[in-house]
Amino acid sequence: MNNIVSVPFIRPLMAVAGFAIWLAVWQWFTTAGPLAGISGIPTMSAAVGEAYHLIGNGSFWQSVGETFVMALSGLGIALVVGIALGLLTAVWEPANEALDPVIQFLRPIPAVVILPLLLLILGPTRQLGIFLAAYGAIWPILVQVQVGIRDVDPVAIDTARAMTLPWRRVQTAVVLPSAAPYILTGVRIGATAALLLSIGAGLLGGSPGLGRRILIAQEAAQSDLAFGLILWSGLIGITFAFTVNVIERAILHGRRPLEEAA
Repeated sequence: MNNIVSVPFIRPLMAVAGFAIWLAVWQWFTTAGPLAGISGIPTMSAAVGEAYHLIGNGSFWQSVGETFVMALSGLGIALVVGIALGLLTAVWEPANEALDPVIQFLRPIPAVVILPLLLLILGPTRQLGIFLAAYGAIWPILVQVQVGIRDVDPVAIDTARAMTLPWRRVQTAVVLPSAAPYILTGVRIGATAALLLSIGAGLLGGSPGLGRRILIAQEAAQSDLAFGLILWSGLIGITFAFTVNVIERAILHGRRPLEEAA
């Protein structure tokens, strides 16, 4: 069975087959099954039809662009702050002693918990979505940077120091490349979180983008449109995650990506 799954074209076919089965089950449940006739739950064909009609809608693509702007901006902020803090706390113990309590306090707080406060400060704006995306993405990046740097072979660092390389050169030439698999894993996880929260910022906070369109469709009782937008959100999420994964593998040049550190 494992040999069959390892064939290059089998995995995509299995994924497509699984998705097709899910759509068929959805259609049956909403036409002849226990969910048939329930208001607010559209049939699969109705939702897919709405999703198809959105292709020619210019304002829809504008909303997609807004979502990506928030997600990528938040991810960029998280990259800069997360890598800087991770490097600082991993290599300098006084900084770790000072900042670790703050990090451990903030890290478990979900983004939705701080959403009401952010709404009071920023309102339903793009900045709200960017902040939420950055907040959600920074923690996996920071933790993976810390773990990756602390896992670097001490012999490699000692060798670089014996060659009288400056501290900055040691970090950029030895430490960060050795920790790259960990860091890129954090970026992959953080990128997914940034996209999810940029959509959630619109759905829960009214920020521009796909989330706001879903919220408006829901409030207008347009369930077909709301589900069509949700389908697009899922498709965009899969495409985004696949793109990040391809970039990660290209940078690692065949080195196996790592899972998230605890």
